[in-house]
Amino acid sequence: MSGRVVFLKRNFDTISALIVFSVIVFIYWVLWVSNVLRDVLVIVVSPVLTAIGVFIAHRLNEKIKNPKLRIVQWGRHDVYRHSARIFAEVENKTGREVARDARAIITIKKIIDKDREVNIDSEDLVTKNLATDDFLVSELTPRVEGEPIPWMIPEMPYHSKGLYDVELKHIANIGPGQSNRATILEVICLKDEQNKRGYYLRVFSEYGTEEIKVPTGLPPPNEYKSTRIVRCILKPGIYRFYLQVSADKAYPITGIIEVDSKEGEIKCIKPNQKPISLENLEPASRLILFIDIRAC
Repeated sequence: MSGRVVFLKRNFDTISALIVFSVIVFIYWVLWVSNVLRDVLVIVVSPVLTAIGVFIAHRLNEKIKNPKLRIVQWGRHDVYRHSARIFAEVENKTGREVARDARAIITIKKIIDKDREVNIDSEDLVTKNLATDDFLVSELTPRVEGEPIPWMIPEMPYHSKGLYDVELKHIANIGPGQSNRATILEVICLKDEQNKRGYYLRVFSEYGTEEIKVPTGLPPPNEYKSTRIVRCILKPGIYRFYLQVSADKAYPITGIIEVDSKEGEIKCIKPNQKPISLENLEPASRLILFIDIRAC
């Protein structure tokens, strides 16, 4: 959708009122020039023009004050020598109101036949019995569409509980002129049996990025286990991630990255920037990935 079409859709109410205001002013001017009952025109038309003018001023003032979000950049943070975390830095424009209840959600599509998008399927997932993570995506019907991801600095008052009584991390407030980072995934470098590099993608969920302890129901000393509650882990392939960020009184914004986890490159499509290369990651063993990711 072109920028002009988006602008027209977002400002349809104000533009419509401005057109009506202009038409009434023009008719009023024509009749005034024609000496048609000027006193009656003033009495009838003035309240209408005043009401429309007040409405336009109110809407313009709201639009100027409302939060305005934008994705500043796609970033990379090397967590361990074998893995890198990919995030989107989201900014609220200076001079606006606080962007309250900001949420970041993702949709994942697999790319086949050059540029054709399909839903991910069970064969794209690392199975749960091979990883220590707890997955939120069903292995039978694996779809990631409109799923929340965590902020690096979540909003403390909104820390409610989710699965295993773990605090949710997908709500944030972004002040005017400030930014926050939505963490999308972690790339883990491995080598296969043919000694070829491959990159597995741990996709985060609204529960955050850190390792947690959850109850097992077993007697001590095994009453807790260490895990991460993630959306899923994707095998090497080409995946397109759609990120949408919304907040109260703010128009949603969209970002797009394409992760080639076979070649180790992340293409930043929207906003466009230099691709992110993953070549400097050191390959880990499968044992480290699937048994104890903390060793990475």
